[in-house]
Amino acid sequence: MSTQSIQTELREFVQFASQRVTRGEECSSLEELVQQWRSDSEYTAAVADVRHGTEADAVGQAKPVDEAFAEIRNDLGMTP
Repeated sequence: MSTQSIQTELREFVQFASQRVTRGEECSSLEELVQQWRSDSEYTAAVADVRHGTEADAVGQAKPVDEAFAEIRNDLGMTP
């Protein structure tokens, strides 16, 4: 990971932790804050992925699941 990526990630965590503490939310340790931040980050990324898929489908860029899986199997050299 590049230094710039680490700095960005650190800024995001500090902002997240500061907001939680300022709002008076319960947290028993720094580790708990890190776990909450990771969980929130993963949730946000998953929601963004779903939105992207929905938007792609709306403009006709999505493939049926069976077609996509067949393509993946083919790329991996697996037989259908």
